Amino acid sequence: MTLPAPADTRARPQLRVVHGTNQPVALGGAANWRRVASAVIASTHDLSQHLQEKRWLRVDAALRERRDLLDWFARLPLDFEGRRCLKSLCQAAEESERAIAAMMGEQRNHQ
Repeated sequence: MTLPAPADTRARPQLRVVHGTNQPVALGGAANWRRVASAVIASTHDLSQHLQEKRWLRVDAALRERRDLLDWFARLPLDFEGRRCLKSLCQAAEESERAIAAMMGEQRNHQ
């Protein structure tokens, strides 16, 4: 069960357990990786917002969150489409991390 997204997208995300069990949950493989891929994309969107607002601590946290999600994604049982999605997301994440690192280097040089 999921909760609707908050109306204020600038608010800090909160994780709420709305239903839980100690038993393993059998969900479809494609459904699992698609959910994680959506979370990676949402995390990237949050990262871009933090970059635009120059909230550097949140940028760092968003980068770590996205990396954690990608690591989790890599441990899921993936079909061909899932593996291609993972590869594309990893390549995009690495490219954006290099761009952010270059931008941070420029910021430090100007100070």
